[in-house]
Parts: sequence; C-alpha cells; structure tokens
Amino acid sequence: MKLLSHLFFLEEETEERGLRRYQLRLNPQHEIYQAHFPGNPITPGVCLILLVSELLEKQTGRKLALKQVVNVKFLHVLSPTEHTHVEVYFRSIEQDGSHYKIKAVLQNDDLTFAQLSMIYVDATEAR
Repeated sequence: MKLLSHLFFLEEETEERGLRRYQLRLNPQHEIYQAHFPGNPITPGVCLILLVSELLEKQTGRKLALKQVVNVKFLHVLSPTEHTHVEVYFRSIEQDGSHYKIKAVLQNDDLTFAQLSMIYVDATEAR
C-alpha cells in the first residue's frame, strides 16, 4: 500500500548538504484512522516505517526492500488531529553497492515522533 498522496501529502521538499527534508501533511480522513483508533486516531508505527521507505525510494529513484530494522524508537504518538504536519529528514544515507543504510527522523518543530535506523537492499536483489 502506498501512503504518499493518500495518508500523507508531500507539501515541500528541500535539500540540505545532499540530504532531503520532506514536509508532509497528514490526511485525517484516511481509512487507517477510522480503525486505528476510532475517536482517537493515531498513525501506526508500521505506516511511519513505510513512509520513510517510500521517501527513500523517491530520493534514490530505486525500488527498495527493507532488509533489516536496526533500531526504531517511537517517541511520541503522531495524531492527525493534534499534528497536521510532520517533517521527515534523513540524518544519513550510506550506500554500499545495492545496500542503503539510513537514519531518519520524523518530527514537528521540536517534537520528535520517531527515530529510525534501517537497512534496505535493491528490490531486484531481495528475491
């Protein structure tokens, strides 16, 4: 399931020292929030991981497969009613052949929702 342009809408993309920052707007009407949780919607952690994956594919121009979750910290709940926008930025992207080792952060102003450290591989080699 693709989340960009459905659960999240890309509003701005900037580049700083070769790393991109993405300003996103959440869609509080998305069906995920109807089930997670009715009356108190929160963004599932797996959706945050998938969002980072989609943004990495956008940045690299390659179809990638998540190989390993090294470390993920969910620090605050991301509610579309409390926080309509979230910023995603990559602290680092290290490429070694077909492997990408990344560190990403999801935040809004001074509030950090998640910190992720993951390894991806080119999807054609993941089979």
